[in-house]
Amino acid sequence: MTALFSVAFILSSLILFGFAYFLVSSSLEANDRTAISLKLKEYGDSFQTGGLAGIKERIDSEGGPGALRAFVIRAADSNNHTLFLKRPNEDTNYDFEQLERRGTAMGDTWIHLQAIGEDDVLDIASMRLADGSVLQIGKGPEEREEVLDHFQNSFAAILMAIVILSLAGGYLLTNRALRPVRNLIGVLVPIINTGQIKARIPVNHTNDEFEELSIRLNQVLEKIDALVGGMRGALDSVAHDLRTPIARLRGVAEMALTSDPSLDSYREALSDCLEESEGILAMLNTLMDISEVEAGSMKLTREEINTSSLLHHVCELYRCVAEDKNISLKIDCDNGVFLYGDRNRLLQAVGNLFDNAIKYTANGGSISVNAIRTDQQVSIEIRDTGVGIPPEELPNIWDRFYRCDKSRAQRGLGLGLSLVKAIVQAHKGSIKVFSQPGFGSQFVIYLPASHGANS
Repeated sequence: MTALFSVAFILSSLILFGFAYFLVSSSLEANDRTAISLKLKEYGDSFQTGGLAGIKERIDSEGGPGALRAFVIRAADSNNHTLFLKRPNEDTNYDFEQLERRGTAMGDTWIHLQAIGEDDVLDIASMRLADGSVLQIGKGPEEREEVLDHFQNSFAAILMAIVILSLAGGYLLTNRALRPVRNLIGVLVPIINTGQIKARIPVNHTNDEFEELSIRLNQVLEKIDALVGGMRGALDSVAHDLRTPIARLRGVAEMALTSDPSLDSYREALSDCLEESEGILAMLNTLMDISEVEAGSMKLTREEINTSSLLHHVCELYRCVAEDKNISLKIDCDNGVFLYGDRNRLLQAVGNLFDNAIKYTANGGSISVNAIRTDQQVSIEIRDTGVGIPPEELPNIWDRFYRCDKSRAQRGLGLGLSLVKAIVQAHKGSIKVFSQPGFGSQFVIYLPASHGANS
């Protein structure tokens, strides 16, 4: 990058120099031709009034040959024979005899006389006077070349400074531009080598794309860190929750093998094993359901559902459990409220909320359910008078295996609310929770409403 920056800067300077050199050279050439034209007019007047003596007198009056060192002055008769010739006081050698060999048809034209063995060109202007004689004045490029040489030398010195500055500036600019990339590499390499993703990229507040990139990459790292942490927590929870039923399975099997052989004892052992395996399968199936929703592959059999019928069905399933705890169930739902979704999955979601409400509501409490339609959606509200959820726990209740009951005094896998949220999201709905410790909880599900029997 430094080399490319320097090359681009130097090329730009060379192009600028070439353009400036062309302008200066053209301007100097134009000035020389103007000076020649003025001299030609002045000496023409002197020649007409005083002849050759007038020209010599004019040369003497302009300060001697030094002032006219770059000029050539030639006077010729009507046959173009040289009468007077003042050569330029330079080392350059010109063949002035070519001027006589051109004849008398030169007119008022410009003549370019090439130096012998050199590239210098003498620009000569010609004037034919009234008596037929010819006056010619020319000027060599020496003064012009001195200025241009000085210009080139000055530019060469400036170009060296430009090269040094471009290299230094290119290094500083590229170093500054690549600093965020180096910071990024410095953070990512240890992550790749160690697998630890706690590191974060330093963010320089420069209001540019690198700042935006650093912020986004930090967000990605935070997201990955959260996902990895969730996976580790989920694996730990799975291992913890599977340990107990598998240990019971092993214990039941060992007891059956070490006890006196009898058909009844074997039946009882197999029954206990089936019960434990059903619990394990239930947990694995729930995890698979949640994963299907997150992957967008859960298959839903959508149909028009009477919300009142759905809620009454769930209440009947849990009525016996509620009566055992002397918990009253109340349903308030208009019979004309219809949903559009998968009936079995929605029964599963609402059932999980009922199960949690009953589980965390003390004896003698109450649970109320109501459903209403607003615009294009149906809201189902389940309110209980249970223990409630602390505010700091609310953001985490949807995580897999998360349980507010750290002691795990209540039976459960910690997957119920995760499954509820997954099913609701699969139906393009949403769920909210409002809770206060000691005053119970309120869960509200928002689902798409049905537009009629043909939906």
